[in-house]
Amino acid sequence: MKRRPLFLTVAALGVAVTGSLGWLWQRKRGGSADRHTIVQTVFASPLPPLTPRHLQLIRELRVTWVPIESGAPGIDPLQPLRGELSSLEIAQQILQTDNPALAIQLLAEVCLWIPEFVASAILAPGSYRLPSDFSHEAKLFEFRAEHLTLLHAALWREVSADDLPYALANEEHDQALWPMPYIDGKRPYGDRSYYQIDMAELLGQPYAKDAQGRYILRPEKDAALEQLHQQTRSALQVLLMHGTPA
Repeated sequence: MKRRPLFLTVAALGVAVTGSLGWLWQRKRGGSADRHTIVQTVFASPLPPLTPRHLQLIRELRVTWVPIESGAPGIDPLQPLRGELSSLEIAQQILQTDNPALAIQLLAEVCLWIPEFVASAILAPGSYRLPSDFSHEAKLFEFRAEHLTLLHAALWREVSADDLPYALANEEHDQALWPMPYIDGKRPYGDRSYYQIDMAELLGQPYAKDAQGRYILRPEKDAALEQLHQQTRSALQVLLMHGTPA
């Protein structure tokens, strides 16, 4: 699975997603320095096996649309878990633990597990209910095989272990930032910035070429693929909630 480093700091990504770093303030349980140390230790270590506890957190992740370049879905870095409390408090509730260090560790490991999970998770086509707080007109989403194909091939931007200290240093006051990945909004499915070409090839419906070998870009096909790409936010949310890990 191809991955790309996240050049944007987590703080800048938070602004891009929500428009403000003051969207939700985390009530501290333990100092931010302790949380940073735990997260950095996780990112410097090998990826641990996926456990039922990781899966519990994955099921509650909050998918957002990251408006960078053409845009693509990702996990909200300011409030990665759905709910009104801080993500650390929500994680402790989900895991039924009063140990904040354990919750921090597992949520940091989930940051690393997301691309791996999405690249191989299986979900049958069908109608799935979106979360009640999902900003979408329809609360039922029709998940199709095409959505799974695209999510399996998606290219993620991630914070590297080397860049993590600089990213975490951009936290503002008590606002916790989590180094969550997002799908590359410029080249989400391959090496072409005209992402519809990559999509069409992945779906077995490549664009025709003219005599000079140039792609014939038909507006109606472009629009249909763009619409399918826009649907990947809902598709990713559903896959995280219901997908079976490989």
